[in-house]
Amino acid sequence: MKTHIILTPANIEIEYRLAGAGSRLAAFVIDFFLQIIFCLMLAVVILFGIYDYRFATLADVEGFALGFLIISWFVIYFCYFIVCEMTMNGQSVGKKLFGLRVIRDNGQPIEFPQSLARNLFRAVLDILYIGLFFILFSDKHKRIGDMVAGTIVVAEHYGKTGPSLRPVINSSKKAGQLSTEQLSHLTLSLEEQDLLQTYFARKMYLPDDGEKLQKQWAKYFSDKWQIDAEWIDDALLTGLLQLNEGDY
Repeated sequence: MKTHIILTPANIEIEYRLAGAGSRLAAFVIDFFLQIIFCLMLAVVILFGIYDYRFATLADVEGFALGFLIISWFVIYFCYFIVCEMTMNGQSVGKKLFGLRVIRDNGQPIEFPQSLARNLFRAVLDILYIGLFFILFSDKHKRIGDMVAGTIVVAEHYGKTGPSLRPVINSSKKAGQLSTEQLSHLTLSLEEQDLLQTYFARKMYLPDDGEKLQKQWAKYFSDKWQIDAEWIDDALLTGLLQLNEGDY
């Protein structure tokens, strides 16, 4: 099982399990059939729309239908993954079913330029199974599109999202000793929020239940907020995540 380790600016290591060729191929099959369904549905709608239109010959109708199917298939095949990755945070329907996600090499969410690059190479090369070959034999299970775009596909644990984010700050064992003024300075950047979400999602699968990472988080935020590291526990961090996400 291959992994990808990212060292964050906070000097905290986040380990991702890379998705293998089997799970990626299975996800692609699901997405491929969905693309076929979308294409056929679009063709039916168009053909019914031109049913009463008077073509000179039946060949004209067949020619129009064939040309439209070819164009629509290319558009759907190329755009499907881009639209999904941009609206589903790096996932497609198939990837979501198998617990896979596309992220950048530095652990950040995929953005449009990376999605465009990796899917452009998918449309051009992967129809020849070149992508599958590279996934099987590349060090990071990357196809050419991933190499160009600087992305990786990671495996998440489907159906398990880690600890619930319901605990409030006051449920922290130590946070009750902090003053209101101190609590008001406990802010999280967007990057810190993303990293904490990843930490909580993977915590239960780590050999030490995330104890080592928790200590790293405590030291990092202790230096940032100038408070005792012992006051920084998971309940405090999940409560801060809620506040930053507007759950209160």
